[in-house]
Amino acid sequence: MKEQDISILGICRFSMLGRGDWKAYRNKSEDQLEAIYEEKAAELFAPDRMESRLATFEHLTLASMRAQSDPNFRFLVISSDRMPEEYRRRLEAICQPVDQVVLRFLPPLHVSGAVTGIAAELEIDLPNTVQFRLDDDDCVAKDFIRRLRRHAAGMWRNAHFAVSFSSLYYCVTDGPTEGIYNWYSPFFSAGAAVRHSSRTVFDYGHFKIPQHLVAVTDPHFPSIVTHRGDNDTPRHEAQILRKRGMVRASEQDVRRAWERHFDYLGPEGLALSTFAKVVGKKPAAEFVGLEDEKAEGVA
Repeated sequence: MKEQDISILGICRFSMLGRGDWKAYRNKSEDQLEAIYEEKAAELFAPDRMESRLATFEHLTLASMRAQSDPNFRFLVISSDRMPEEYRRRLEAICQPVDQVVLRFLPPLHVSGAVTGIAAELEIDLPNTVQFRLDDDDCVAKDFIRRLRRHAAGMWRNAHFAVSFSSLYYCVTDGPTEGIYNWYSPFFSAGAAVRHSSRTVFDYGHFKIPQHLVAVTDPHFPSIVTHRGDNDTPRHEAQILRKRGMVRASEQDVRRAWERHFDYLGPEGLALSTFAKVVGKKPAAEFVGLEDEKAEGVA
C-alpha cells in the first residue's frame, strides 16, 4: 500500500445517544435503555452544556481538522436525531465549511453500528481504513494526519494495528486545580487509532487497545485535552492528578507547543484551552534570551 493511498477516517460523537463506552449504558438490558436515553438526552441537550460543547467542537476539534497539513481524510461526526432543532442547525452550520466532515443525526444505537453503517453508505472499506477517535472538546496537532499516515504505512502488512499519540496537554479549565498539565498517557482517547478487519475503534476501551493489537506510540505530536467536569469523568483533585503522573507544564513548554503544533488556534480556541493565559503573556526574560540565541544559531 502506498502511503498516500491509505484511507483515514476520524470519528467524533457529538451529543450522541446510544450504547458505547459511556458508563451510563454499561450492563443495561434493551428494555432499560429508553429510560436511560430520556435521562441522558436531558443532560446532553441542556443549554449550558450545548453552548460549551458547540464552542469547543468548533474552536478546538474542528479547528484542528481544518488545519491539518495532510487534508486527505474524512471526519465522521455522529449526533442524535433527538437533538433540539436550534442546536441541530447550529451544528450543521459549524460543520458545513469543513470539507472533510460527514455529519449524521441518528436514532439511538451502538456507536460501532453507526460507524459501520455509515461507512457502507459512503463506500468506505473499513478493513483497509485507519480509524481514529476524537472527542468534541479535544484537538490534535496540525501534523496529526500526516504522521498517522506514516505510521500506518510502516505497519500496513499487519491486518490489525494501533497508533497512539501519547503526549497530552491536559487542560483543567476551572476549579481549584485549573491549569495546563503535561501528561504522558498512551492510548488516551484523543487521536487513538486502529486498523482492524472487523471492528471499529470503539469496540475497545481505548486504554486496552495495546493489549489486543500491535501498537505504536508517538510522543512527538501532542494533543490538547480539555476538562470542565460536565462529562462522565469525575472532577480531578490534586492528588489524582499527581497519581496519574500529571505535572504542570511550564510557560516555555506551552508556548513552544503552540508555535509548533497548535498555531491554528484562534482567540476562542486559546481561551477555551486556557493556552491564552500563556500565549497572551509576554515571555519571561530568560525565555526571550533563549529564543534570541536560537535565532542567532547559538543553540
